[in-house]
Amino acid sequence: MNVLEFDSLHLEFGLRNILSGIYMKCQQGRITALLGRNGSGKSCLMKIVFGSMHASHKSVRINGTPLMGNYIRKQLISYLPQGHFLPDFVTIKKAFSLFQIRNDAIEKSFPEFIELSRKGTGEISVGQRRLLEVLLVLYSSHPFCILDEPFSGMAPLQIERLQLVMNSVKVSKGILITDHLHRHVRSIADDVYVLNEGRTHYISDDEQLVRFGYLS
Repeated sequence: MNVLEFDSLHLEFGLRNILSGIYMKCQQGRITALLGRNGSGKSCLMKIVFGSMHASHKSVRINGTPLMGNYIRKQLISYLPQGHFLPDFVTIKKAFSLFQIRNDAIEKSFPEFIELSRKGTGEISVGQRRLLEVLLVLYSSHPFCILDEPFSGMAPLQIERLQLVMNSVKVSKGILITDHLHRHVRSIADDVYVLNEGRTHYISDDEQLVRFGYLS
């Protein structure tokens, strides 16, 4: 059972302390949710864990082994940023090829992408484009994936279908997810943390989300 753990993350912007008391664990076979109000530092935390953002101190480990240096190249963690990462001119077919994803993996749940395979990502709807990018990350070979606002711009039916995919692929990987649509996130999460005043707290009931200022 692969386990991604991270703690001792410290991040400051000027005199403002963003992250200081962090501990989280993301396990293969489980979906881990990170909740927090806008501006709490969720995206920064995810970028630091992925390895694309510098922090003055951090400890990121897989199965107890620290990840050092530029570990992005080791392809242990895949990452979905908030913004689009595919250029407009890249076709859907080419995107699947670049990420080495088989058509049959997509065709079962989202056959529309086979029909749209020759279109560029700039020619499809915002929701379809976001869905495509989430699927590329989820179906990658990396044992862990980090999803920052995966449901952004999607229709309710698209979200429902994507939730089914997340529950199926988590068998072989650990998924860390944050999204402002917290009910959708919490409905599929096996573990929930909230980020409040730079610290993460493990959540077991709604009362704690109120106490830490996430729900009113």
